[in-house]
Order: sequence, then structure tokens, then C-alpha cells
Amino acid sequence: MTRTRPDALELYVMPTGPCPYLKGQVEQKVITVLDELSAPLAPLLTQRGFRRTQHMFYRQQCPGCRACLATRLRLAEFAPGDSFRRVTKRNADLSYDIEAPADSEENYALFQRYLQARHEDGGMAGMSRADFAAMMTQSPMETRFLVCRESGRTRGIMLFDELPDGTSAVYSFYDPEEEKRSLGSWMILKLAEYTHGSGRPYLYLGFW
Repeated sequence: MTRTRPDALELYVMPTGPCPYLKGQVEQKVITVLDELSAPLAPLLTQRGFRRTQHMFYRQQCPGCRACLATRLRLAEFAPGDSFRRVTKRNADLSYDIEAPADSEENYALFQRYLQARHEDGGMAGMSRADFAAMMTQSPMETRFLVCRESGRTRGIMLFDELPDGTSAVYSFYDPEEEKRSLGSWMILKLAEYTHGSGRPYLYLGFW
């Protein structure tokens, strides 16, 4: 079937399966895959609660359960609490840069160390270099890296999408030997700082 309208999407309801978050619950997703014609709809899907992996967008549509909520941060109302202030103080030696996504050997090695330490039995554990490159660089949207560095050494990376009304955090990974730094939280704080500084109101954080 050839798509002729950019505002026409084909949605697919996936088979049910065990929920990876709540024991005894059933998971089901609705998905769509964007092509060159429908790519301009990507921001709208994000605003409607969909998450992205490469060109596929998905949202939970579980029978009998609505526990997963799509979340976004209203940056004008966001005031970091004591725990976040401690994270910022703990990482005063870090800097960050906003860069084009790169599937370099250094980034892939960091990704592998992260998976082995945090998600050794997960579905992404066997990802090849080609899989990593596709995950990081294939997108229908304007996509960036927030790169966290200590004295020039990369400590963490957050892949995010640029949106007209904000940014959307897609995936992050970091040096597992630096777990005490709470680098995941630190990168979210810095993405919030970057987004707010650009004058846009929202940071989309995925499902809660």
C-alpha cells in the first residue's frame, strides 16, 4: 500500500505479552512506523504520548491496565529539590556539550559497559555495532547527543529529539563505574537546562 497523504498513519496493535514492569500484568503496544512522507508527524506523536525508537513510535495500550503514564516536565514550574541539588553539587567537575549523534568506537564501548553492568539479561544485551549505529543515528526527527564529560573523557550520553515545544529524552547510558554520581539524573537536569534556555516549555521524559 502506498501512502499518499502525510497526515495518514497506519497504526498496528501488537500481540499481548508479559508486562516487564508489573508482575502478573499483560502488556500491549500500539505502534506506527514513519517514512519520509509522514516524518513531519513525529513531534505530534511525541506530544500525544508516543515514544520513539529509530523510525518506530509506540505507546502502551494494555488491556485492563493504565499504570504507564506519558510524562513531560513543565520547565517554567520546575524547581530542583534537595536531592537534585546534591546531584548537581556532586558533579561540579562535569561539563556537557550538545552534538550530532555519533556511533564511534568510544561511544559503543561505553554503551557495552553500561549494558553489561545494568542490563546484562535484557533484550539489548546482544546489540552489534551496526544495531547501535542504527539506534543512535536513524531518526525521522532532528536528533542530538547530550555528551557528559570529565576532563575531556566521555562519562555519559543522552540521545534526545528536538521538538518545536521542547526536547524528548530517548535513551541514555553512562559509565557504570561512576554510578554514585547519578549521571542519569544529572543529564536530565542538564537537558532541562538546555531546553529551558532555548525558550521552549517542555521536556518529555517517557513513561512513568
